[in-house]
Amino acid sequence: MTKKFKTHASLMLTSSFLATVLSAAFPSISMADVNYADNSGFSITNESESYAPVEVVYSHFIQHVDMWWPKDHTWWKGALRIDEQAGGCFCETTSTASAAHMQVSYVEPNKKVVMTGGLGPLQEMGITGALTWLFSTIDSSTPSGADTQDIRIPKTKVTLTYYASGNIHFNGQKASNEDAANLVRVVDNVQAQQLKALTAFSDNN
Repeated sequence: MTKKFKTHASLMLTSSFLATVLSAAFPSISMADVNYADNSGFSITNESESYAPVEVVYSHFIQHVDMWWPKDHTWWKGALRIDEQAGGCFCETTSTASAAHMQVSYVEPNKKVVMTGGLGPLQEMGITGALTWLFSTIDSSTPSGADTQDIRIPKTKVTLTYYASGNIHFNGQKASNEDAANLVRVVDNVQAQQLKALTAFSDNN
């Protein structure tokens, strides 16, 4: 990993301490996968589950983003909002500054939201993509005892996929495929934390 990579990636990473705390505090089942990554784009998928109903998880996602989204994953720890309509904004504002993290392009309540754009420093690289949030109801079972049957409990699975394209570069120089893949692993880790923050918030509220 090059020094240039570390400089840019630091804008997106929380501290290793925060990552440890998040992993310990958020027991939700989750998985992450880098589908592909090179210096011209990438695809990553993360999944996490909540014991809250899908309507509750979706409502928290839209209405309470400022409460569950990690403030370390913002520009200025400002106020966040998601406009629940096509053309709406996933925005951050303070008393003196504002930023559009992404634009909402598709909304199907309780099922699917698509946002387009580049997150964090990817914007200034000219990288754009589609960030898709899928909400679905699944069943899980509680452990059965000797004289009891499994109890099926509905859960909510949230699948977050980011397809992005554009030249990944550091200080104006196109990254190698190796450095690009390193950056994508950082993005994948950060998005896993964001998604787990949503499902953990839904479990506890």
